[in-house]
Order: sequence, then structure tokens, then C-alpha cells
Amino acid sequence: MLKNYFKIALRNLWKNKAYTSINIVGLSIAFGCAILLFLTAYFEFTYDDFQTNKDRIFRVYFKINQPEKIEYQSNLSTPVTPALKTDFSAEIKYATRIVSSGVQIVQGEKTIDEDIRYVDADFLKIFSFRMLKGNPDIALNDLRSVVLNEEVAKKIFDKADPVGKTVQLNFGGRIESFVVTGVMEKAPKNSSIENDMLMRFENNPEYKDSKEKWDSNYHDVYVQLADKVDFLNFERRLKSFTEKYYKGSIEQLKKDGAKPDERGEVRSLRLLPMPEMHFNKQAGGSRSIDIAYPYILLVISGLVLLIACINFINLSIARSMTRAKEVGMRKALGALKAQIVGQFWGEAFIICILAFGIGGVLATTLMPQYNTLFRSNLTIDNLLSPVVGILLLISFLIITLIAGGYPALAVAKFNTVEVLKGKIKVSSRSGGIRSALIVAQFSIAILLISCTLIIWKQIDYLRNQPLGFNQTQVISIPVGNEVQGGKVLEFMRNKLANASPIVSITGADINIGRGKDGSGYKSVYSFEMEGKTYRTNGLSIDYDYVKTLGLTLVAGREFSREFPSDKDRACIVNETMVKHLGYKDPIGKKVALGDSIGKTIVGVVKDYHFESLKNKIEAITFLYQGDFGINYIFVKLTPETPKTTIDMIGKAYKEIAPKSEYMPSFLDENTNNQYKKEERMSQIVMSAATLTIILSCMGLFAIALMMMAQRTKEIGIRKVLGASVPNLVALLSREFVVLVVIAILIATPLAYYLMDKWIQDFAYRTEITWWVFGLAGVVALLIALFTVSYQSIRAALMNPVRSLKSE
Repeated sequence: MLKNYFKIALRNLWKNKAYTSINIVGLSIAFGCAILLFLTAYFEFTYDDFQTNKDRIFRVYFKINQPEKIEYQSNLSTPVTPALKTDFSAEIKYATRIVSSGVQIVQGEKTIDEDIRYVDADFLKIFSFRMLKGNPDIALNDLRSVVLNEEVAKKIFDKADPVGKTVQLNFGGRIESFVVTGVMEKAPKNSSIENDMLMRFENNPEYKDSKEKWDSNYHDVYVQLADKVDFLNFERRLKSFTEKYYKGSIEQLKKDGAKPDERGEVRSLRLLPMPEMHFNKQAGGSRSIDIAYPYILLVISGLVLLIACINFINLSIARSMTRAKEVGMRKALGALKAQIVGQFWGEAFIICILAFGIGGVLATTLMPQYNTLFRSNLTIDNLLSPVVGILLLISFLIITLIAGGYPALAVAKFNTVEVLKGKIKVSSRSGGIRSALIVAQFSIAILLISCTLIIWKQIDYLRNQPLGFNQTQVISIPVGNEVQGGKVLEFMRNKLANASPIVSITGADINIGRGKDGSGYKSVYSFEMEGKTYRTNGLSIDYDYVKTLGLTLVAGREFSREFPSDKDRACIVNETMVKHLGYKDPIGKKVALGDSIGKTIVGVVKDYHFESLKNKIEAITFLYQGDFGINYIFVKLTPETPKTTIDMIGKAYKEIAPKSEYMPSFLDENTNNQYKKEERMSQIVMSAATLTIILSCMGLFAIALMMMAQRTKEIGIRKVLGASVPNLVALLSREFVVLVVIAILIATPLAYYLMDKWIQDFAYRTEITWWVFGLAGVVALLIALFTVSYQSIRAALMNPVRSLKSE
């Protein structure tokens, strides 16, 4: 019997090739898309899962109740970690500081630029990076030790065993030797912690000057608590630690009007569990994202599958009319309801299993293009993971039951007598369900189109918003690790002094936006003055910075070679900083930065967006080459500068740093790079909207085809009675137009609600205007009309004689 059912199923599927093809193609595309989106969401949800002790690992950060807002400070000072280990030796099992930097490896003829992490010896005990060579318990005990990951080790030593060998590291012109004491596996792509090269924290250039400073915050701190320690209770006990070491800061915050939190603290040391790091944007680090993002991916993948399932259900119900007599005959010959359900569900299962297989092949084939387009890190190994396989299998079974089960049950309910008399027809309830499903399809499509348009509108707004500096004529160049930044700047100034296309050259420790080196960070200073605490972003700059970037001076001057004291005693601030200080005439006033003498304000620049437009403009203070020297060179070019000028600058750079990579980028490129996440989201939503429209149209086309076939005689009678072709087309299309209009009314308020919540994350944002929803609705309506009209016109043009012939 089962063999017979299988043969009949294949025969029916082959007989109705058009509908079978539409179902298989639609479901295959939907499965392929859903698999890729599901894998991306799974990738985000499994961040740091490889860490064996992740439930006992915590990132340490400060929560500071400023009078005007709550701030979260994830960068801590050098003495914090030793003090924590001393004061809580029983509770803290391991602790490590981490600061990231760059270094140049000089090994024989090889020169390699790599990232390096300065860490404490406990690093390899806390984090589960599998050691391929060496002992993790002692690998970082010596200050002259270095641990490499497998990729870096292969770059330097090829296939030779690196343990015990010496590597030469170039720290901006200062070459030092270190001994390789271990090789570890490279960190997975979904790891919050990188492990290219590890070296003891004491080798960090800032260590010597900062080891006793409690207000110099520049690195991360991670702790692993002892097994029986409850982290919430321990976190409350940290109150004594902050009161002991930050007493002055706490008193000052209270004087400034800061209000205590629910624990009665204005400054509190907190612990962020590692499983929560990736989705905590306040203290989770540079790789943290909004937790809504992976859920949005899952919702989109579910919506795409839902539309494909709706197509399948609608076509199955519509086709039930053509198989009504088959069902009646089976019932008359004694077939049970369960057998009929099994027969029809079996046909659905065959279609689904074929589509699922093709969808898996599509996902695997398109994975490289998907990774490139959406900047993802998926691999075939992700797809072959047992957990992923089980989840996909469960999802497949649920979809098959829904898509195939409901039509099978509907067909099995046909009345045997009515069917054999030829009086069976699809019930009004079935027609209502079909209409509801079409409305659902187009509601989803319109929702995604609306969201895409608003995301595009916001990104376009961000790109075209005046930022207050020259974006189009200034290039930034990372200095690299081969030569100290100040020397590179002076060499290039002298070398390019007579080049006519170059207006000016300067340098700074922080880039504008994100350049080709991918670096992005900020420096924040806190200081007390006249009984009040101030916080300001800090920027170390060189001469001509204001001129080169095209900033506007509203008072005073920029740093000048004519005033030697500018190097040690001067600063420039922006308008927001002046407002915080409360000075009406700031020129000549003091700022308590650095030593007890402080800095004198010599200039005020107009506020400009030195950060992403997600953030409001904050206070910033410019210091002459401050604590962090020069990491980026900025070159202002004349308008219409030819490409040869960029090459000329590159030649000058290569003379001073021949073994470093030349990576110039214009500032408008850098600022656009700040919105890669938003662009990625818009691309995903746009792709999903396009896919839902295509799938909806495929289903609508098939439904229209079947409905026209069922109304052939009605159309013939109307033509005989004088109905014109336009009248018939309007009549046949009217139902579908009504359904799309209903979908517009449902999708519009939902899209507005979702996008209004999303856009609140931006300090500067565009307005959500009515025309966006109108355009989305018109697009969906035109596409639906075009899809249906083809069949309507074809039916209206048929010869009525043929349609009225008796069977």
C-alpha cells in the first residue's frame, strides 16, 4: 500500500509540473535563505561558547552615576587588578589585564605587522585557548616570553617548531628580543577575545608611567571567580573596594549632585558575566551588538519560510478542486480519513524534502557570496554542527506538518456523496483562509519594504549630515609599528614640503572614523577643578591639525611653533567643553589636566562630529602630542587632486617605513565605515523584502491561474452578454487589489512602530515620513496587479465559444 501511495504521489507531482515546480522553487529558495540567516543568528548567539569556564569569567567595569547621566567605564587603571587580587584573594581565582596594540615582527628577511595583547600570566588559565605547544600554566611567567597563535607561528617559522626560538619585535623603531614559550589555537571568529600574540602586561609602553595611577584608564580587566563564590554577592562586596581606592572621586560625585543607585552607590565596580558580553553595548567591548539583531535575523528567516508555506497551502487548497473526485472515489472504496491525509501529506513531504535538500545545496553554494555581501563569517562547519543539524531537522518537520498537514486535512473532509455528484466546491471558509494568507504574505512584504526604505533614509541622512570638518580633501594614513609616529610625521612634512597638491600635513593619536587598519577607540580624561569633576575626550595632535581638518576656530588660535610652551602647557577645547567649564571668555583659563600646573586654553573650535552620529557631540580637549603620541598622519590635498598625488605620498611614506603597509583612506570613507552594521542590516532586510515579493508573486500567479480556470465559463457568459476586456480585467483583479490594500493597512502601523523604536538609537536621526509607507504600498500594489493582470487579460481575451462548450 505504501509503495502504491508513493507511486501515485510521484505521478500526481509529475502530472502537475507547473504547480510542483512553483512549490519546489519557492520552498528551496526559502529554505536556503532561512538556513543562512539562521546560521548567522546562531553564530551570534554562540559567541564565546568555546570558553570552558565562561560561567565563572567576568569583565570588570565601573558604573558611574554622573549628575546628568549614568556612565559605564569598561577601561580600568593599571593598579586595579593587583589590588583586587590582594583584597579578594579567596574569591578571585585568576585575573588578567588586557590591552591591545600593534607590533612589527622582524625575522630574517620577513617583516610582519601583527596585533599584540599585553596580558597577565593568568590569561591562559582563564581563557580556553587550547595550547598546541608549551605549558599554559608557565608560558607567560617570564617577562621576555611571547605566546603565538598557530597562524602567526606559521607566518614566522613556517613548519619549524617555534618553541624556544627568539623573535625580534619592532616597537616603533625600538627592536627587542623575546622567546617563544607556547603556540595556541587561533581564536574562533565568534570570540570576544583575540589571541594573535600574547606578552606580559609589564612590557606595555604605558605600564611604567601608569602603574601607580588610579585615574589612567586604558585597558580591560577580566576575573575568574572561585567555584563557590556567588557573583552577585561578591559584586556587592566590591563597595568596600571602591570606597577604599576611589574615596575622593565618590565624594566629588556627591558634591556635584550625583544620586546613589539602588545599592546606595554613586560609583560602583560591577561584574559583567562573559555569556552576556556580546550583547551588552555599554560595557561589552567593541564587538558587542544589540541583542535584537540575531532575533531580527530569526524573524526574517521565519517570515520568508512562512510566505513559502502560505504559497504551498494556497496552491494545495486551490488544487483540491481538481482532485475532489479522486478523494470521493477513495472514500467510496473504503479509504479511511487517516489514509487520505497520509496520501496527501506524503506528497507534501516529498516536495518539502526535495526543497530542503536543494535549499541546503543553495546555502552551501552561496555561502562565500553571502559572507562577502553581508560581512559574515559562516563556514561549512557551522552547517555540519550536530546542534545546528538537530535544530534544522526539527524546523523542517514543523514546516512540513504545517504546510502539508492543513491542506491534507481539508481535502479529507470532502463529503463523499457530494463529490461523486460533482457538486463539491471549495467552502467559503477555505476561500477566507486563502484570502487571509494572501493578506499575510503581502503584509510581510510591505513591512520589509517599508523597513528597508527607512533604514536607507537614515543611512543617507548620516552620510550627508555636515560633520564640521573637511571629509573629501583629507586622507588619513596609519603610522604603523616600524617607526615612531612623530618621526614619520616630521619626515613626511620635510619630504612633501614643496609638493603643490598638498596643502598641509598633521598627525594625531586617534583616527577620524574607521580607516583601513580597522582601529577605533577613544581616550577619556577625568579631572577635578574648583570642587567639581569634569570628563573630556582627549586627543593628542600636532601642529596644523585645525587647519588640515578644516575645523572652525571660534576663539583664540591653534598650536603654534612660535609658542614653545604650547608643547607642555597649552590645550584647545571645543564649544561643548567650554559650556561644561562655564567660562564666558575661556582663552587664557586653566584646565586641570596633567600635573598640578595644568593646561592653558589657547583656542576654542566649533563643535564637530568626531564620533559616529549615534552619539551626541561630547567635550573634547586637544593636547600637543599628549600621552599617546602620533598614530595617524593627516594630509590635506587641493581640490581635483590626481591619483598620482596619493602615490607620491605613498613613496614618501615607504622611504621612512619601507616594511610597513601604506593604507591611505579619505575621511569620508572612514566616516561611512562607522555605519557598516546599519548597512549590513539594510542589505539583509532589502534582500528579504525582494525575496518575499518574488515568493508572494509566484504564489499569487499560481492562485490567479487556478481561479481563472475555475471562472472560465463565467467569463465566457459575461463576454457574450457584452462585457468588455477592461471590465473583465478589472473584475478579475479587484479581489486581489482589495487584499493588498488590507495588507497595506495592517503593515503600515507595524512598520512605523518597529522603525520608530530602531531609530531612537541615533542621537541624530531623520524623520519617518508618510511617503515611505505610501511608496512601499504602491510598489506592492503594482507588483500584485502586474502579476494578476497577465492572467486576467489572458482569460478575458479567450474565445467565449471555447469556454462555453459542454464537457
